[in-house]
This record gives sequence, C-alpha cells and structure tokens, in this order.
Amino acid sequence: MNFKRKTSYDIKEDFIKNLLIDRNILPKEDSEYQHNYFYPTKELEHNPLLLKNIEKGFKLLERNLNNKILILVDADTDGFLSAALVWNYLTKLKEIKNFNLELEYLLPLAKEHGLETKIKYFLENKKCDLIIIPDSSSNDVNELEMLNEFGYDVIITDHHLYNPEVDIENVAIINNQDGQYPNRCLSGAGVAYKFIEYCDSKFGINLADNYLDLAAVAITADMMENNTLENRYIIENGLSCFRNFGLRALIRQQAYSLFSKRSEEITEDFLNKCKLSQIQISFYIAPLINALIRIGSDREKDILFNSFIDGDKLVESTKRGHNGEYETIAEQGARICLNAKNRQNKEKEKALELLDIQIINDCLDENKILILNADELDVSNSLTGLIAMGVAAKYKKPVILGRINSNDEFKGSIRGRGESELKDFRQFLLNSNLMEYVEGHPNAAGFGLKTSNISKLYDYANRELANIDFNEGFYEVDFVLNGNCSYLSKLIFDIDKNESIFGQGNDEPLILIQNIPVQNLRLVGANKNTINFNFNSIKYVKFKDDELADYLNNNNNVSVNIIGRAAINRWNEREEPQILINDIEIIEKNKYEF
Repeated sequence: MNFKRKTSYDIKEDFIKNLLIDRNILPKEDSEYQHNYFYPTKELEHNPLLLKNIEKGFKLLERNLNNKILILVDADTDGFLSAALVWNYLTKLKEIKNFNLELEYLLPLAKEHGLETKIKYFLENKKCDLIIIPDSSSNDVNELEMLNEFGYDVIITDHHLYNPEVDIENVAIINNQDGQYPNRCLSGAGVAYKFIEYCDSKFGINLADNYLDLAAVAITADMMENNTLENRYIIENGLSCFRNFGLRALIRQQAYSLFSKRSEEITEDFLNKCKLSQIQISFYIAPLINALIRIGSDREKDILFNSFIDGDKLVESTKRGHNGEYETIAEQGARICLNAKNRQNKEKEKALELLDIQIINDCLDENKILILNADELDVSNSLTGLIAMGVAAKYKKPVILGRINSNDEFKGSIRGRGESELKDFRQFLLNSNLMEYVEGHPNAAGFGLKTSNISKLYDYANRELANIDFNEGFYEVDFVLNGNCSYLSKLIFDIDKNESIFGQGNDEPLILIQNIPVQNLRLVGANKNTINFNFNSIKYVKFKDDELADYLNNNNNVSVNIIGRAAINRWNEREEPQILINDIEIIEKNKYEF
C-alpha cells in the first residue's frame, strides 16, 4: 500500500475548514471569505454584465420575442440541461409577458457537437428567426457567418475556449472564457443561467433561480471546478431544491442507491426536502442521462428532453404490465434512462471481451500503457470513453482507445489511472511531443495521434513509466491516524456535515488509519463477501471482496492498515460513523497491542 500525505501537518480540529486552508482553497486569515464559502448567498454572484456580448444577446432575444426561436441541443448532460433551462425560462416568460413567440428544439444525432453537422439543415430554408445554442459552437465561426448571411439571429451561451475577438453582426457569443468574466468555471448551463438572470433584470421579473437545479446538476455533471463562490452558490442551492420534474423522477428512480429506499417510499414531500451532494449527482444521476444520450434512439432522446421541459405531462405508460395506464413523461424518461444504462453496460462488456482478445493476441499487457484499436468493435463511437475507462479499471493501466480514419489518423479517448503515481495522463501524453492533440481533463480526454507515432509512444511510455507499478495502488491521503485515535469519530461527522462542498477541484478526503485490530468480524451479503467489523466505535466496511473475506474468516487476531472514506450509516434515527474501505493491508498477527 503506497501513499503520501497531501496535508502539510496533522489536522486535529476544525477539520474541513483547516483542510481547505491547507489545500489553498480558503484564505487562512479571511474569515468572511471562509463563511461565504460554507454558506454562499446570491450576493456572491458576479454581475451578468461582466459577460461580453450579453447585452447584444438580450437585444437579439428581445427583437424575436414574437417570432420563431429554435434551441439547438448539445449531446451531453450539460447540453440537454442548459437547453431545457433556456426553454423553460422562455416558456414562462411568454406566459407572464404574453409574447407571441414560437419555440422549437433540435436534438443531436449520436454524440455530435456544434453546428458542423447541422449547417445544411439550417441553410435548406429558413427554419426560424433566432437560433439559441447553449453549450457549444463558440468556435464554429464559418458556420456562424453563414447563418448570419442567411438571415438568422444567433445567441450562444457557452463555456468552451474560443477566440473572443470574433465579431459577427447578428451573432452574440456569450462565453465565460471571454477574458473578462471572473468565473471561468461555469458550464454551458451556468452561462445560460447568467443570461436568463440578466434577462430577468431587463424584464423586471425574478425567474432565473427557479432553474438553479438544472444549472447545478449540469455544472456538476460537466466536471467543472466548484470552488469559486459563484459556483458554490449555484451548486449549494441548486442541489438543495429540486423543482424540475425530470430531475425529481431521476432521483426517485435512483432511490435505493441514493437513500436506501424503494422508489415507492419517495413522496413528493421527501423530494421537496431532499438534498444531494455533487458526488451523488456524478455517480447516480448524470450517468443515466449520459447513457441515454449515448445510445438512445431519437424517440428516447425526445422523451428525455421532454421530461425536463414538460415533465408532468401524462402519456400512455410503456411500463411492462401497465397497458392502458398513464404516467408522467418524466417517469417514463427516468425509466428509459435506466434501461439505456443497462443496455450500455452490456455493450461495454461485449467490447471489453473483444479488447481482451486484442490485448492477449498482441501481448500488449507487457507495456506500461495500453493503446487499443476500436475499429473492430461493434459499438457506437459515443461509448469509446466509457469502454476505455472499463479497460483501465480491469488492467489497472492508462488506456488510449481509438479508431483509424481515412487520413491514417488515430483518434478517440484516453483514460488515466488517478489511483496511481501518474496523476495527469493527459499532460504525460502532451509531454511526449508525439500527440496531435489531447483535449479534456487530466485523466479523461479526447486525442489525436498519427498511426506512425504509435510505436514511438509505446517506447516513450515504457521508458518514462518504468518505475511505476500500476497494479499497486498509490494514494494521496489527507489524514493519517491510528486506529485508537480519539477524534476519528468527530472527523467522520465533520466530513459528512460538509459533504456538499466536495466535488471537482475539491476531492472528498481520503483517510489512512493504521493498526486496527479486526474484531467482531461479520461477513454479509448474498455471497458473504462484504466485510464488516468494528473498532473504537467505528464501523469498517469493504464491499464484495471474496479473497479478503476468505482470508479474514480463516485468520483470527490480525490487524490491518486501511485507506478509506468517511460515511455515516443512518438507520432508525441512529447515526453510526463508518469508514468505507478503498484499500486494506494485512499486518502480522499480534504485531500491535492496544
């Protein structure tokens, strides 16, 4: 078990506040900023006028409020939710102000982004007067110029890097990467929220905060850093009050994973009060939406989008055994999302089996990284990243998975191993000077590579990573404690109390606890392979580990070192501190006495 402590000293009080100070997220001497971080209010938001072109965008909207407006939906969670946010706002605005506008939307085909594949559609004939494009197209300059010349007005609310000097007459690119807006960590939905917030101020109304839940889920799903005070406000409040019918239905669908409750137990009153963490959104809500967007049919995508914009509409049930009954379209959307995720998992497993053959036949596992060809996989391109993640998890190595195009270019997705000493696979690849591009996050990105450089990249990786053992977990821990530590329980409760602040850019704390005697061992679950034992009033849990369960069951009086995460087990109004085990190391019998 390899680890290093990230914190610069042993934190023994005010655990989370001092942890964030040590992480340079909070200023040490600024108590007002510290308070604002933990208890963010609307006053912490930036003035929308700081966004370049926002006034131009409003004027384009204003002159089309009695015309036809089309919203172009981008192909990910941020794209769907930002489009739904704008749609819902304009629908309510029309109702309040009696505008005669007509709304329409255009959904993506497969995992496409931007205008490139849509431009012919818009230039066949005039489809509308104003096109609103949330979460994409800032860089589609040629297409935007064509739309302008054809007579369209265009509003873009985006967050991707672009050239802010681009100026097209009837096109407003509103983008927080413009060089002047202070918060560069908004997603497309975050920028769309700022735009409707500005529209509120111009119309003298107050609607924008009704859609904070959509913005917060989208910002979280798009892995945007949560540490700016503006993001803290949007996320903290948006994930504390779910108004959108589509999101509420997804929460109910995932009731067991989120709350250990059956979906029938989730009442409307419960949904009105429930609060989710960013980690829960990332693991249980966003993957359902993304799965359907990746592999769903056009009809299923339409149902999903409608669940976010017209979720309480009653439609004929498609649930097995419920012919002739009705359900809300939000309920239907949540169910088909879960079905899509199950189909996606089956496709992923089939692809992994084929890649296993490729790895074995070509002896690729002898290398420090895996470079795999997906051309023979009978799965959608949209699953490339997900499949790469599965290979990386199985072989415990960084993975490059792509297809070769007609120009002899190898393109696809990378997935790194954040659990290893190599914390930024993207930068490692860029440092090779062999890549055409690697764009995205440190361990999840898209890439381009000339096929002639594949063997060179293998040589580079095998040489530079020779001393890294990816099979042995490497952990960066925040707290290093002994099993009989007097304040471990307080630490666990403090982490739980502040669970809403942990997300991208502020990881959930990892704890190393040393010298724990295994006492009162219980093996639970259908296969008796979930490990459960108590020491010092703390419950330790390791899920579904057959080998470890068998060892502990047959070896008494052992002690262990554990790396894990804090949790609270709540049952019948009782709260029990727990450590959910990431990794465990067996110590010699009787080596430690307590």
